[in-house]
Amino acid sequence: MMKNPIYSASPSGSQQSGPSQTKSRLGLGIVIGLIIGLVIAGIPAAYFYMNYSSLNSKYTTLESNYTSLQSQYSSLQSQYSSLQSQFSSLNSQYSSMQSIVSLSQTETFVNSQEIHQPPGYYTYYTFNISYAGYITVDVSSSTISNTWVEIVGYSSNGISYSSGQIAVGYSGTVSYPVLPGTVQVEIGNSNFLNGATETVTITYTY
Repeated sequence: MMKNPIYSASPSGSQQSGPSQTKSRLGLGIVIGLIIGLVIAGIPAAYFYMNYSSLNSKYTTLESNYTSLQSQYSSLQSQYSSLQSQFSSLNSQYSSMQSIVSLSQTETFVNSQEIHQPPGYYTYYTFNISYAGYITVDVSSSTISNTWVEIVGYSSNGISYSSGQIAVGYSGTVSYPVLPGTVQVEIGNSNFLNGATETVTITYTY
């Protein structure tokens, strides 16, 4: 007795699972995994880039501030040097004025100069002075006994003055106060027959 074969039928519209459907799901999973990996990897990179940009901006600002401070420092150093120079100049002027007030500054106008005159003549020197003080005329030697010295002044405010002729003989020293302006120093002799030779030093103390 023959048996009828038995057939099994799938429900209408149902899909059968197979190798192609498995590969499709696998590829989609790989793509999604790559996307997730790239996103995860990109987060630190983006954070690093943002952090780097922020640090770079801060560095640029600090560098600009440093340049500005360096410029200010150079300017202040220049001002300090200028003020120090002015202070030194004023201190020098102060010391000079102190010396003038105490009449401790001395300037030599004529130093051991030998002069010659005919009988009855005189030799004169003219100086411009800036401070009140005194003129000293030292006749260290003369060939005659009737040598004389006279100091004549014309001050800047119109005052005229004179020491008159002061006899110094063969040698002698004359000191006389003077005012700012022009001073004329005269060294002469009152001989009638013979001339004279003198050695003279003139100093100004102020």
